[in-house]
Amino acid sequence: MNIRRRTFMAAVGLTAVSGLVSTKSVLAGAEELPHKVAAEIPWFCNQIAVTTKGDMFFGLPRYPDYDQTPSLAKRGADGTPAPFPGNAWNEWKPGDDGRDSFVYVNSIHVFKDDTVWVVDQGALRADSYPPELSEPHPGAQKLVQLHEETGEVLRVLRFDDTILPKGAKMNDLRVFGDHVYVTDSGLGALIYHNLETGQTLRRMSGSPQMQAKVDPNLQQGNHQTPKIDMIEVTDDGEWLLAAAPTGPFIKLKTSALRDKAISDDDLAKQVQEYAPIARSGGCALDTNGNLYLSELDNKRVTILAPDGRTAVLASDDEFISPDGSFIAVDRKLYIPVTQSRRTRLFGNKQDMVKRPWKIYAVELPEEIGGIKLGNSLNGIRAG
Repeated sequence: MNIRRRTFMAAVGLTAVSGLVSTKSVLAGAEELPHKVAAEIPWFCNQIAVTTKGDMFFGLPRYPDYDQTPSLAKRGADGTPAPFPGNAWNEWKPGDDGRDSFVYVNSIHVFKDDTVWVVDQGALRADSYPPELSEPHPGAQKLVQLHEETGEVLRVLRFDDTILPKGAKMNDLRVFGDHVYVTDSGLGALIYHNLETGQTLRRMSGSPQMQAKVDPNLQQGNHQTPKIDMIEVTDDGEWLLAAAPTGPFIKLKTSALRDKAISDDDLAKQVQEYAPIARSGGCALDTNGNLYLSELDNKRVTILAPDGRTAVLASDDEFISPDGSFIAVDRKLYIPVTQSRRTRLFGNKQDMVKRPWKIYAVELPEEIGGIKLGNSLNGIRAG
């Protein structure tokens, strides 16, 4: 169901304060859920993904001041994270071409087949590094699929400059069957790739729907707000949901996105505004179509139901810049907290990060505040 802006704002009581949208839940009787620390990481962590067997993977970008890091790690049997796979993929250094190593892993995800997908932007951040480090070498920006147990590289997808022109930055992805959907947060676009046929399309590049609605008064330090960023595909594969951190979420038929006979201009006319949101660093989606939003300014995770109702799932003063959450098959929502707003990139004279980085977990009930919660898009744990 499409959420009209006026209806949604009335339903959840959105109020604007100095350009900042604050969400007030109408579900005042709904109590927030308890949360606990599920893992601790010695490296800057912005993404979490969990297989059906419970193997936990961590996405570790080379963030400014934290570029001495592996890019992908897996939690061992003793709970200790270790670089994954244990070879040159985690050993990039300045001067390397980055074709066969991870340079800047912005996102990771696990889908129904349990393999691990990695989005490597192929270069360090342009807001913090010179062009020789912030512009990717040919083939360095890529999507990598890994076997979750052996670390074997199953697939590497590289795209030419018709799909990734200068300034493009692949941000996040979702895979549904043979269909791969990717956001480009550098220039603002959606990318589609068919694993079976090899067809690749770049859609709506630079269109208004692909941009962030940035308020200059809310800019902090040198950090540049990404353009279209968060992405989800509904459980039936019919709809793609996407948003820049500033919102709003948009909604688009995946079949239209894949149809090269539809021009970008006509495709843009099919984009629906799904819902405005508070600024968010990441999201997750369940089988009932509920979005779980990691709110940056409010130090909380909020549920947005398809009918417009909303509820605060969990909050904490230490939820500083929560990012890409993940719903595991055991119905736990895992929330990585990056603490990016404690870094110098956001204008702090001194780094204020508290080590180690923490991943929190919330056990999802059947419902909260009358909103029925679904399962992981990857299924439910047997037994």
